Amino acid sequence: MALTTGPIATPIEYKPANKARAFFVDILQTVIIALAISVVVYMFIAIPNQVEGQSMEPNFKNTELLLTNKVVQWFGDSDIAKALNIDYNYKRGDVVIFDNKGTDLIKRVIATPGDRIKIEDDKVFINGQKIDERYIPTTTRTRVPFRSQAFLSEGEELVVPSGHYFLMGDNRENSKDSRFIEVGFVSRSNLKGRVFFRYWPVNKFGIIRQGEFTEQNSNQ
Repeated sequence: MALTTGPIATPIEYKPANKARAFFVDILQTVIIALAISVVVYMFIAIPNQVEGQSMEPNFKNTELLLTNKVVQWFGDSDIAKALNIDYNYKRGDVVIFDNKGTDLIKRVIATPGDRIKIEDDKVFINGQKIDERYIPTTTRTRVPFRSQAFLSEGEELVVPSGHYFLMGDNRENSKDSRFIEVGFVSRSNLKGRVFFRYWPVNKFGIIRQGEFTEQNSNQ
């Protein structure tokens, strides 16, 4: 059987210029993919935040770096979550980031929609029950502002409207929060997410859990 032979293919040799071009193309593709992932994460999953000020001391201090979960914002109150009966909304004790007239603030959820909130004799009452906030020092006093600045007066009980939250800083003596007329009840649409992770300083690196408190009999 005769074989027909043709010209033998010569192996392609990559010249240095071609290798360099391929290397930079790989780098460019990697950068584009990384940027795309970053954009998706930033838009829908998590955003970085930095603590500014002392309003959340002793739990969060100035310049600490945090990550905020955005999923709770767009999913927690969605029709999908309701249809699946998934409770992933903001809860009492959550640390949240919200927009207050163009400035991002960090506070803690004290009362949720439908709750009755009252501050009396330096104590906080939710639905008629005094609460014991385990995440702040036992010596902490929660006071209402002067009448001209107060959104909530001493001994006054208000009902949190639907779609709104009552927020306070852990450092009650140095926090501009829902007690003040400048803030008041915070609309859910102004919330940006739930703080869930601290990545700076290194010695505090880790997950941030929901603050715990217990309800006590109002005469205690």
